[in-house]
Amino acid sequence: MAGFGAPPPPPQTLEDVVKGFGHRLPKDFGEPCMCGSGASYADCCRPYHTGKKLPETPVRALQTRYAAFAYRLPIYIMETTDTSNSDYMKDKIKWAKKLSKTSMFDQFDFSASSLGIGEVEPGDNEETVHMENSFTLQAKSSGAAPVTTYERTTFVRRKGAWYFQRGAVTSDAVGLRKREAMHSERDVAKLQKDVDFAQAIVGKVKTKNQVAE
Repeated sequence: MAGFGAPPPPPQTLEDVVKGFGHRLPKDFGEPCMCGSGASYADCCRPYHTGKKLPETPVRALQTRYAAFAYRLPIYIMETTDTSNSDYMKDKIKWAKKLSKTSMFDQFDFSASSLGIGEVEPGDNEETVHMENSFTLQAKSSGAAPVTTYERTTFVRRKGAWYFQRGAVTSDAVGLRKREAMHSERDVAKLQKDVDFAQAIVGKVKTKNQVAE
């Protein structure tokens, strides 16, 4: 006996869901990679983003993750986050949606931003290292000053590849210099909101002054 109505659609895969988010990949993979290495994206971070390579050093882990944020590639961010990280989620679709909504830095222009790579410091064991890195991000809003954040990052090695374990972030943005270090995606999202608020106030003051002149 025939059933009633059309059968339910198959459940969406992680890849299907992420396709709906959109990305910022260049049309020409021969363009310089956003990580700042000087090499083309095709020869630099793309092999990692496509799964052909795994980060073999902490520096490559940092560069490829920064480029993944720049190109809006949440799956790679999840794949290179260690399971011990407080933001790690077993439900990858739910995690991807959370990243897309709060943590992909959509209000910043990565073409005018930069990554500062610190020295690799030994951790508590041979499988762990620390790095002091900086991220200078340029907001898309006209006339906004760049925002620099500093992160003490910990990477851990698992089966020869390096993964992001945790990071404590501070910022030199106006009004946020004394802020306590941040340790989670929620803290970073809150920082972005505070930066937007501070820049909006600065913009209003500039506009008021221009009108007065």
